Amino acid sequence: MSWRLDQSYRRHRARSALSLLAAVVALVAIGGGGSLLAAQTATFRPAPIALVGRTSTVCTVLPAEAGSATDVSAVVIRQAPGRDGSLIGTPVGQTRPTLSLTEQGKGRVLSGRTASELLTGEGVMATASSAEVFTRGTSGVQQGLMAAPCGPPTTEHWFVGVGASSTARSELVLTNPDDAQAEVDLQFFGQNGEVVVPGSPGVVVEAHASRTISLESLVSVAGPLTVSVRASTGRVSAVARDLRSAELDPAGADWHTGAVAPTTQLVIPDVPEGTGTRELLVANPGTSPAEVKVQVLAESGPFAPAGAETIEVKPSSTATIDLAPGLAGQSGGIRLTSNRPVTGSVASTSVRPTGAPDFAVQSATPALVRTGVVALATGPGSDSSTGDSAAVDSELVLSNGADTETTVAIEVLSYDGVSLRTDDVLIGGRSTSTRRLNLDGPAYLVVRVTDGADVHGGVVYSQPDGDVAGLATVSLSSPDVASRAPIVVNDPRVGR
Repeated sequence: MSWRLDQSYRRHRARSALSLLAAVVALVAIGGGGSLLAAQTATFRPAPIALVGRTSTVCTVLPAEAGSATDVSAVVIRQAPGRDGSLIGTPVGQTRPTLSLTEQGKGRVLSGRTASELLTGEGVMATASSAEVFTRGTSGVQQGLMAAPCGPPTTEHWFVGVGASSTARSELVLTNPDDAQAEVDLQFFGQNGEVVVPGSPGVVVEAHASRTISLESLVSVAGPLTVSVRASTGRVSAVARDLRSAELDPAGADWHTGAVAPTTQLVIPDVPEGTGTRELLVANPGTSPAEVKVQVLAESGPFAPAGAETIEVKPSSTATIDLAPGLAGQSGGIRLTSNRPVTGSVASTSVRPTGAPDFAVQSATPALVRTGVVALATGPGSDSSTGDSAAVDSELVLSNGADTETTVAIEVLSYDGVSLRTDDVLIGGRSTSTRRLNLDGPAYLVVRVTDGADVHGGVVYSQPDGDVAGLATVSLSSPDVASRAPIVVNDPRVGR
């Protein structure tokens, strides 16, 4: 009997010792900054109503060129009925307004612009407005179509596939809408590595002013070129004007918008259908080589383009590969997956036996958040400012970078706020869906996506008739991404 009691006593003491040891280990872990639970991340949900504030957007316009004319279109979507706000447009550096929108759902076109416009949104308009620059040309260096969304000033921009040669020239336009001067550093990445350009650090852009920099005057380099713009003081809006020529003849032009900052996964939307070149350009600013896998997000589903399944990019350089044979004339998006952060674009050309060629750039974009908007100021018919009687076709191209299918809701509205068309668009996983948008007059498009979707898209403009085979693309933008504050949901497990 005493032996059994002794054994029980020993087992009890062993259990007590183990419990004490476990408690000590737990206390040591907590005291050392650890946790008994795995690390948790606080949950954030988007706010249902935008915060009242002010936003600035720059619509970049250069002085008039013979044979072409530029319009600026601005719209305000219906976002929060009953709330006040305004969208005011003024030429950069001036104070007299050229545009005023105070009612949600309306839009306006400013025709024949020759200077950049600063759009200031206040109240609900701060997170519900969008604008576009659109240029049509029948002759001269800007013949064809050029389009770009107006963009906010930021501290970082990436332009992949700009040119600094006699046949591929680019002009970088930097605009500072703020009250203090801005200072930016330019860094160049060529085909064989970084290109050192004296004078490129410390470029000053005066307050309320624009500065145009011809890349050909700074650097002379053959092959693909990437330039990054980083503001060390202040912030700027940036866009490039790309001009192409064949011998002495113009071969197209386009507004070149910035691509997303380097990352390991990205999507380049709006690659147009049809014949012509489709050149993929990828920039690797890092110090190690990047191996990039290429996938086409087509209407028939995802596939690797023949002959362009992968592309290797040397450190601090830009590489290019021909996509046209693998695309076989299809439209869609390009998905890049890399072992190193990269960014990219696609350069497309149009070819038609009866028309001069044109050129367009599609840059990598962020996924749409809640709402995507684009102003469509290109109805068919003649353009009195240029004498061009060729119609402009428009097509919506939406690509889904996720593995699972998703449905988006689209609505086309007139600039008077009248709904002209609604539709639900199903996009398969890693696929693309398209919709024709040809209209009789100015209108704007609203695309609504579900939370967490990986949808990218834009509109392809083309001219099937006329003396120029016009081609341009404009990406959808989410107007309230930078202005909404997240709702923080407390998680009691965090920080235990």
